[in-house]
Amino acid sequence: QSWNNRNLSSIPVDLDIRIRRLDLSNNFIRQLHKLELPCLEQLDLSNNQLDLISEGLFENLVRLEQLNLSRNELNNNLAEHYLRNKSALDQLKMTGNALTRLSHKLFTESKSLRAIAIDDNLISEIEEGTFESLIQLEVLNLAKNNLAHICDFKLRQVKFLNLSRNSVEFFVTHEDSRLYRLEVLDLSHNKLLYFPIVPKTNRLRYLYLQNNMIGSYSEAALVSETNSLYSEITLSLLLSLETLNLSYNCLQSIIWDVRNDSDSGPLRQLFFRSLKHLDLQSNRLVYISPPFLSALAQIERLNLQDNSVQPCTSADHLGRTLKHLNLKGNGIKMLQPNTFQGTSLVSLSLAKNPSLVMQEGALEGVQTTLQSLIISEINLTSSRLLSLPCMPALTHLNVSNNLLDTIPRSLSCSPLREIDIRHNVFITLNPSLIRALSTNLTVMHISGNPFNCCDNRWLMVLNETEITVKSNPGTGSHGVSSAATTLPHLEACGRLSGQHDMQAFFKPHQHCFDFKL
Repeated sequence: QSWNNRNLSSIPVDLDIRIRRLDLSNNFIRQLHKLELPCLEQLDLSNNQLDLISEGLFENLVRLEQLNLSRNELNNNLAEHYLRNKSALDQLKMTGNALTRLSHKLFTESKSLRAIAIDDNLISEIEEGTFESLIQLEVLNLAKNNLAHICDFKLRQVKFLNLSRNSVEFFVTHEDSRLYRLEVLDLSHNKLLYFPIVPKTNRLRYLYLQNNMIGSYSEAALVSETNSLYSEITLSLLLSLETLNLSYNCLQSIIWDVRNDSDSGPLRQLFFRSLKHLDLQSNRLVYISPPFLSALAQIERLNLQDNSVQPCTSADHLGRTLKHLNLKGNGIKMLQPNTFQGTSLVSLSLAKNPSLVMQEGALEGVQTTLQSLIISEINLTSSRLLSLPCMPALTHLNVSNNLLDTIPRSLSCSPLREIDIRHNVFITLNPSLIRALSTNLTVMHISGNPFNCCDNRWLMVLNETEITVKSNPGTGSHGVSSAATTLPHLEACGRLSGQHDMQAFFKPHQHCFDFKL
């Protein structure tokens, strides 16, 4: 039964005692008194003004499985009484309240809880034993609180743990070798100084560490095998890890050498056998050791945007599994021949490297696999663009914000579906090339170029095709049009040049001028 958004200040009287679902969300209820609804399984009291729940209020709701108390004004007073005699309770949501501390008594009578969300509160203290006894607990969300340290993590039963947007400086797992079921750990947007000490035996698949301070101290290097205290803080413990996000931290280098497992044991190279997605954007990286790259045995997506990494002259250390590589904004000076040889790159971004020189053959080895190439903001001229090889799989090309005045005919061998030539120095476009590209081309971005109104043949060709022209400087949906809608630009040219008849405009005349789309 739903009483959602009814401007209620209290619970309706004479509720049917047989109801199983009761939705009282989005009202103005401030206080609750004892409910006699023995069949109730789901109760939603979210988005009210609750600041007091009388003792024993939910005591007779013995079948209650889902309880939502989010977005109220509840504090720690009598908090444990909310959950008294709740052996069937499966899900609890208390998002957006005013809890400051979690007592070890809070869940003593609700041992069947599987999912708990107490995010967006003011929690700075969690008493020992609060969650340990909840053996069925799988999902725990404590994001947006005031937690500063996780010093003895031992919730082996939890699969999903969200601690994002707290003030956590350290995450240390309890010292043991028992299996932890943790699959997703979100520690993003905290104050982590060190890589977290993860369980030695784990099933961790997704680890989110973005927006922290990892690497701000020199001894906090990502994989420092020399630091005795953190000798076990290494990605080698994360054998199931598929996604690691370390963007927006303070890493300066990633050193990865062979490791001696014991003083007398043999040296062996460690491999991250499951890691597919690694995000290192916006750190201070100037060096990534080749052995580290070689250890990424299954890597598919590598984001190095906004660092200072210079690619090696050989791609021997880049895995054959690598499909997506982002090198935007690294201040790269030179790409040597065969830089990406041996990879299976599908998308490559070299944008915002203004001094970049791509030597002939720089894309050798990936010209048959590349589907998306971004080479915007690199001061690229048309003569340098001519060195691009034929790329028979290329469908998306971004050459915006450069110094181009022509598109090389070599691009006609690519099945381009979208091309971005915004903010270059194009005066005109080759009509025959436009016609050749129109076989596959569906979208063109053309704004910010000083096109000459006198040379409109390429526009006439565009009008004969089904190519969509995006003439807005932005990249959103605004400014999307068919080629025919470029005619208003021509009409404007006609008016400014004294021509008011569109047919006359398509004829040569002496009142020509330049314009920008």
